[in-house]
Amino acid sequence: MIKKGRRRALLISAAIGIVGVCLTLIPIKFNEVLTLERPVWYTLIVGRLLYGLAVGITAIATPRLMEETVPASWVGAFGAAYCFSMAVAVMTGDLLASILPPDDDTKALQETGLTPVVFGMPLLMYAI
Repeated sequence: MIKKGRRRALLISAAIGIVGVCLTLIPIKFNEVLTLERPVWYTLIVGRLLYGLAVGITAIATPRLMEETVPASWVGAFGAAYCFSMAVAVMTGDLLASILPPDDDTKALQETGLTPVVFGMPLLMYAI
């Protein structure tokens, strides 16, 4: 029963994360800069909060599910792989952020159109 509960928690977490990412993308239109003067900025905040909740649930439920389903002799290797995948995710986020122009250069942010790519990347990770 508990194993199904953790799997269910991961599925619910994925659903919450997808909703959060989609909410994050609502205020962003291509070639526009997100500013607080726009009336839909709150969807960005709510979306990021939901996505953060989903990541937190995943970070807790995944290792617990691994401990219960992976053979004892493989738990260490799977735990290391899980930690490595989290590090790769952080590095991917940092690399994506590094291609964006500085925040104070609004004209360059408008011209690149990369903001939706950076905010939408978690959808690709959920699809994988």
